[in-house]
Amino acid sequence: MRICILTQPLGANYGGILQAYALQRALKDMGHQVTTLRFPPEVSWVPAGIRKHILTFRRFVSKYIKGNRTIAFCNPDKQTRFAYKELSRFLDEKMQCLPVKAPLTQQDLPDFDAYIVGSDQVWRPAYSPCLPNFYLDFLGDAPVRRIAYAASFGVDIWEADEATTARIRPLAQRFDTVSVREASGVALCDKYLGIQAKVMPDPTLLLPASDYLNLCQSCHKQDEPYIAAYVLDRGEPESRFLDRMSGKTGLPVKYIGLLDWTKSTDALESWLDDIARARYVVTNSFHGTVFSILFEKDFIPIINRARGASRFESLLNTMGLQNRLLEREDLEHSSFEFPAIDYGQIQKTLYDIRRKGITFLADSLSTRI
Repeated sequence: MRICILTQPLGANYGGILQAYALQRALKDMGHQVTTLRFPPEVSWVPAGIRKHILTFRRFVSKYIKGNRTIAFCNPDKQTRFAYKELSRFLDEKMQCLPVKAPLTQQDLPDFDAYIVGSDQVWRPAYSPCLPNFYLDFLGDAPVRRIAYAASFGVDIWEADEATTARIRPLAQRFDTVSVREASGVALCDKYLGIQAKVMPDPTLLLPASDYLNLCQSCHKQDEPYIAAYVLDRGEPESRFLDRMSGKTGLPVKYIGLLDWTKSTDALESWLDDIARARYVVTNSFHGTVFSILFEKDFIPIINRARGASRFESLLNTMGLQNRLLEREDLEHSSFEFPAIDYGQIQKTLYDIRRKGITFLADSLSTRI
């Protein structure tokens, strides 16, 4: 079957790239011809240090002056030219992509038998260009299969305004099958879209750890133990927590995934390798948490509720690891000592949810529906 995937613009985001890679890889392994639409990220020539201050100011204005909670903590809408080059290298080597621009029309695309929307926060208004496109508005009455796989709202509240909701609600009701990434998304779909949804695993969980380790076979190997810190929007609470942890364990902190892709060591494969080889991982990233679990790490997830908590809580509840979750506001007095993780049991859970996701995709693409 010829399948088209719609996901968010593939910008300088390790997890965003790898979830797109994983979904395409899983479908290809099932025997399908798969193309992922690639919306172009906006490329900035402003140095990263200056851009960081600009983004901080914009977020402050959006949240505290305009009162716009939707975009106050959204992903940066630009990336450096260096990051864009590294991103293109990985996509060209590992994926089949079709460059497109929003808003899409049916004439923009070749013929496909099925369209899959997902994963990541594709249904979060601030994160996806032309939101109705991610409800397949451009298809009209075309007789094709429409599937949402692990689509995410990112948060457990409804962020779309009334006009947008009225526009996307009938579009959502035309999907053949709908799945969301978080348990909270089921309630949002029912209340605001009038559809029934199932919870399915993030696409990165559809592949075993060995598939990702194969990507970083040629990476530089670091034998000395370290604490890998993948912390987005790092501030004083996280830095002080990591300093205390370093002092207690005697291990250095290695900040990874800084998106300064002027260096080969910041390539996506190196980021994976940094997590795989760490003694401990501290992260406030959803996909940083996912790969810590896949690579069987002793890890500490930190939640920043302004970024959205439901995805962390849903994932960790599934794994029985919800007690490891630390609140950013409590880091000053939080311990970093937790009981050992029973990865034997975790592997059984990973196998079950992987099979669940693959089965959902296979059934959704079946002509029996």
